[in-house]
Amino acid sequence: MHRTYKKEDFQIFQLNHLEERMEAIRKVIQPIFQDLGDIYASIIEGKTGHKMYFHIAQHRRRTTNPPESTWSAIGGNARGYKKYPHIQIGINEEHVFIFVSIIDQPLYEKDMGESLLENKENWIKLKDDFVISGDHTKSNVEPLTEESGTRLIKRMITVKKGEVLIGRIIPNNSSLLDDQSKQQAFLLETIVQLIPLYKQLLDRYEKNNLTGK
Repeated sequence: MHRTYKKEDFQIFQLNHLEERMEAIRKVIQPIFQDLGDIYASIIEGKTGHKMYFHIAQHRRRTTNPPESTWSAIGGNARGYKKYPHIQIGINEEHVFIFVSIIDQPLYEKDMGESLLENKENWIKLKDDFVISGDHTKSNVEPLTEESGTRLIKRMITVKKGEVLIGRIIPNNSSLLDDQSKQQAFLLETIVQLIPLYKQLLDRYEKNNLTGK
């Protein structure tokens, strides 16, 4: 049984100094990320047919301000993940998040967005508790609907800093944080439901990569 998040983990984001918060992240949060990566990377690889790599954010560029959130990523290549669609699992002061992510202007961003608008079935069919965000630097999310999805995907296509993150959250007061087995089931169910959407993006990305579009 892998480790899961607890309510007290959110107190890490009350630590005001960079080194103090990073020490707590490395000690408490990153081992959870590693457990999740060990489990889910192989599941996602098997179900998508694409090679998966696992990364944990190290926040090495920070010199003063502590990170407002921290995360891990499944996808990309051995060197990184931000140029690719990826699955992001992370935590901030308000919630745990599990997202299919298109952030930081990856290659073929516009074409992946157009694929999502032309073939909506893999995000339209997601459960009512799925959410969407247009900015990975903020904790704000909104319910995923056809309207919100279409609006934020179109924004990603047309606005330079536009992004799309689709998935689920576990709020910092959720009862899932008190029940390890239920939390594990929720995380797995979320990953499984996101895999068709992620595969759609990977397939479009790889098609462009092969043709040099």
